[in-house]
This record gives sequence, structure tokens and C-alpha cells, in this order.
Amino acid sequence: MTNDPRRRALMRQGFLFLFLALILGLAIIALPHPSRWRAAHVTAFLTGLVLVVMALAWTELRLTNGQRSLAYAAGLVAAYGGLVGSVFGAIADLPGPASNPGVAPPMPQAGVFFAILAVIVPSLFVSFGLVLYGMRGAATEA
Repeated sequence: MTNDPRRRALMRQGFLFLFLALILGLAIIALPHPSRWRAAHVTAFLTGLVLVVMALAWTELRLTNGQRSLAYAAGLVAAYGGLVGSVFGAIADLPGPASNPGVAPPMPQAGVFFAILAVIVPSLFVSFGLVLYGMRGAATEA
């Protein structure tokens, strides 16, 4: 699977996320709720790094083509869902458990955010689970 185009696409998406993180860094100084934009900025950086690392490990994964496709799709769904959730949280100024402990989020906005989380969390578990499963056993010979 050395010529798998999904590897290069994951790498490209990872660097796109790193670029988007830089843009979100500008939002910290230009938009209201800078702490929420900072969280979105850091989340985008970490997501970009995870996608790049996933691309680097792609050729080492012992997965079927269907499993690879599922890991790829679930990873991108989780990445973009996380970006949408972070930006939505910054725009709506949603209180978080770490940023505002004990503060209940307003219901219409919280409902939208929880719906986004309902997509992100399973996607993350599927993607990371498949990558971890694909790293089983001894290294493949070149």
C-alpha cells in the first residue's frame, strides 16, 4: 500500500489544518471570546498533527482496503467535525467543563454542539481504533 493516494491526502489535510490553525490564531486577537478562539486554534493544531502522524503511519498499517477506507473517512469526519464544533463553540461562546466549571450551557446552542459531538466521538473511536488495530504485530518488511 505504498502508493495509496489516501496517505498523501491525509498529509495534505493535516497541513491544511495546520494552516487553518494559524488563521484561527488571528481570530484570537480580532474576534470576541478570545479564550474560545484560542481553544479552537490549539485544537486545529493538534488535529493537524494527528492527521500528519496518521499519514506517516499509513504504510505500516495492516488493514484491509475496506478498513483503510473506513479509518480514512472516519478520521476526516472527526477532524472536520471537531473544527466545526470548536468554531461553533467560539462563536456561540459556549461554556466548557474546563473553562467554566459548573456553568450550564444555553440549551439551543448546547443541543447543536452535542449533536456535533455525537458525530465526532464515534468517528474518533473508529479511526483511532482501526489505526491502533492496524499497528498490531511485527513491522512489515520493505
